[in-house]
Amino acid sequence: MAHDHITDTTDAAPEAPSRAATGVLCLLLFVGSFVLLTLGFDGDSTTGPWLVSAGIVAFSLAFAVPTTILPALEERGRR
Repeated sequence: MAHDHITDTTDAAPEAPSRAATGVLCLLLFVGSFVLLTLGFDGDSTTGPWLVSAGIVAFSLAFAVPTTILPALEERGRR
């Protein structure tokens, strides 16, 4: 009965600043990927492929960070 007030603190709280910062970072990566893709297709022929490639990488990271990378880091921290 004395341990009723102990909570599991292994998972960060939803209102943790790190979770909010991660959400903002992923949103910026997502929007930035569209900007890079647009500039890549409208830009100079020498920089176009590089901008499109950077846009694809940014788009991939925008989804990989919250769905794969962060859960793996949190799981590693629990061990």
